Amino acid sequence: MKPIYLALLILLFMQWPCFSKVLENKAISLSSEKYSFRDVCKAMGVKNNLVEVAKGQTKIDCTSRVVSILDFCKKNSSKRQSLIRGRVDVLSKNNVVCEYAKSVILKVECDTDFKCSSSIKNDCLKLKNAFAYTLELTHSSKLENSISCIYSSDEPLDI
Repeated sequence: MKPIYLALLILLFMQWPCFSKVLENKAISLSSEKYSFRDVCKAMGVKNNLVEVAKGQTKIDCTSRVVSILDFCKKNSSKRQSLIRGRVDVLSKNNVVCEYAKSVILKVECDTDFKCSSSIKNDCLKLKNAFAYTLELTHSSKLENSISCIYSSDEPLDI
């Protein structure tokens, strides 16, 4: 085997645990709205900016000020569904996505990166801001080495 392929294979297996932290992240009745970086900056009060650049997955640098994508999504929420998260669109890299859903089912592995405490409910509440921002925690449980969290709006679920 060529050394480059062997190095890539080793690198893949070294990073494999990074992919296994979130075992399931299912949004029910998911919808999303996309906006350009420029539109986000203008809506957040930054006008005449020269360049807009992503700062991680949750913020945009609008030249003179860093703005939160989640704050933008909250400001422009259509209220038809509950806002679950705002993030940079990984496919286009110059748009943001505001995601809405009626409920979220989340299953996360407990390990060195995410240490589960004795209070499963508190662990699920910590994860809520990243995965189900405006939804309420309705169920939490622990099975072996993972926790399951279900977040939903006050409306009845259509499963």
